[in-house]
Amino acid sequence: MKKLTPLSCWLRIPPTHTIAVTLGETIAAQALKKNVEDWMRVIHSKSGARWAVFHHDSYEFLSILLALWQLQRIACVPGDNRPGTVKRLTSHVDGFIGEFPIQSVLTANACLPASESQQLPLQQLPLQQLAQPWQPLDPDAIALEIYTSGSTGEPTPISKTLAQLEREIAILESLWPTRLSHPSDNQSPVQNSSEQNSLLQNSAVKKCSVVLGTVSHQHLYGMTFRLLWPFCSGRVFETTICEYTEDILYQAHHYSTFELISSPSHLGRINTSIDWEPLKQRCIGIVSSAAPLSREDSTNVRALLDTSVREIYGSSETGAVAWRIQTPDQKESLWQSLPQINLSSTDEGTLRVTSPYLGDVNQLTLADKVEFIQPGKFRLIGRIDRIVKVEGKRVSLAAIEQQLLKNNEVRGARALTLTRTRIETAVVIQLTESAWLQLQQYGRKPLITRLKNHLSADFETVVLPRRWRFVQQLPYNLQGKIPLQTLQSMFDKEPVKWPEISAECVTDNQATLHCYIPVTLLYFDGHFAENPILPGIVQVHWAEAYGRRLLSVTGCFLSLEVIKFKSIIPPGQQITLTLIYDQETKKLSFSYTSDKGEHSSGRLCFE
Repeated sequence: MKKLTPLSCWLRIPPTHTIAVTLGETIAAQALKKNVEDWMRVIHSKSGARWAVFHHDSYEFLSILLALWQLQRIACVPGDNRPGTVKRLTSHVDGFIGEFPIQSVLTANACLPASESQQLPLQQLPLQQLAQPWQPLDPDAIALEIYTSGSTGEPTPISKTLAQLEREIAILESLWPTRLSHPSDNQSPVQNSSEQNSLLQNSAVKKCSVVLGTVSHQHLYGMTFRLLWPFCSGRVFETTICEYTEDILYQAHHYSTFELISSPSHLGRINTSIDWEPLKQRCIGIVSSAAPLSREDSTNVRALLDTSVREIYGSSETGAVAWRIQTPDQKESLWQSLPQINLSSTDEGTLRVTSPYLGDVNQLTLADKVEFIQPGKFRLIGRIDRIVKVEGKRVSLAAIEQQLLKNNEVRGARALTLTRTRIETAVVIQLTESAWLQLQQYGRKPLITRLKNHLSADFETVVLPRRWRFVQQLPYNLQGKIPLQTLQSMFDKEPVKWPEISAECVTDNQATLHCYIPVTLLYFDGHFAENPILPGIVQVHWAEAYGRRLLSVTGCFLSLEVIKFKSIIPPGQQITLTLIYDQETKKLSFSYTSDKGEHSSGRLCFE
């Protein structure tokens, strides 16, 4: 199948055409139709036009969408299925389908309620009892409501018709036409037994191209690029998501070639220690969206997979409107509009979009500030919709982020406000590798001082951040977004910086502390992500602090002697810290021990 099939005419897809794979196991269009029919039986007996949909499996998710559309219902798609999301959606939808943590959710195993005449499982209900099944879909009917979180955290629906989705897919296909090999292309038309067909199909799929993804189909970008566009263009999509770098490697080995649909949050933390050489000849395309990809990350991924990263710019409201490819020989790569998309700037310098797939409005203004270099080509400057008041002063959170990103110690930044006794500015900063090492060695205070000085040239003191959190990776979700609630939760309480002391014993020159190492200790954040351990510099810092408090150690710190780190201290460990102070030599000896033996020891010298 080479010709683009509109979503409203999806039943035209040949029954034997492979639409999806799960780690090499193929799924044909006829199986999809049967699965859609099963979901139609589940949904048919329920009233209500608007249904929240969540499913981790892309094939099941697509089946639910098609079933709802066949029954002239609306699919309401949230970004996740967390209890808080369910609670906020309850007043917006008539029910929940797929995988939601509530008893009333409709699943594939749902059954009809008992009736006066019969009590049949939905799977046994004759299809003829459904209202006009398999009728052509109305392209102009509302098919989707994409739910995003607004500035208040409340769900904000964005409606899409099938026609809007079809127009966007058609424009994407016109710019980047499908050239991928397909398992159907490798099969003989000769009739075979079912077992032979299965062997042929599985053999053929290993020779085909497959669309892999690290982004969720619950987000419009992931839904369009990882699911709907491949489905309409005849490409094969993998049903499972690649949550980690290793998943990309594992899934890609099942196929001859692949295209990766990803985001800056995933590409920015791709594991460079993995041997990517075997995949260089298999990767035929990389797409990134949700935010601009840094030049460093774009260059890094290009080197690893020998493929340029095609970035897509747009929003849930507009869909895709522009694209760019950053190349090593260009100092700056401009964004350029997609075909049939007209882009211009408003008097305020924001981006105005005129597009054939915006629906009735035809034109939208985005909150991104842009600078046009030539018609259709522009650079992004920042956002203007995050103006807040702090101590009566107006300040742009986006401007704070942009200024922080100019500092060579900062790789990523998100600014927000917190309401305590007053409104305060806060920032979460992703540090560079060298800055993170500096943080571990010298602590937060000098780093915060440097960053405040960096911001002071552009912002009044009263609006400078008062709360700081430093991380090795910003908390992106599967959609490549950073939820405001996640950022806020990082400031819910003051960070834990000290052990919990259960007992102290102090003599003239010796102190013994029995303590517990809290799991929530600040210093475990990013040290290390998979196996957190207590940094050695923190152990030295604690020894000095308790020595000064309990043994009256004075003078400036000079040096360390005979320092030894023998075994790691993990979260939740019970530890005994022993301190001995020699007043004459002004040396403080310390040791950390537990029932596992000695963890570390050394001497601190003071002047």
